[in-house]
Amino acid sequence: MSPRFSELNKVKVTPPSKEEWEGYVIESRFKDERWIYKLSMTEDPKKSESFDCWFPEEWLERTN
Repeated sequence: MSPRFSELNKVKVTPPSKEEWEGYVIESRFKDERWIYKLSMTEDPKKSESFDCWFPEEWLERTN
């Protein structure tokens, strides 16, 4: 099984009970029988601030 989103795919994050926002996938892992993703706020992950937390695939939607 492969991840639904590839590195640098632009995604919209829709976490439960929080505001939605957009970011870019910079890493993915298969953990606890599901894909999770680390995101960055800009297209260039080397120059951007990324999040230390990981987001489950069900919270993400492709935007491009």
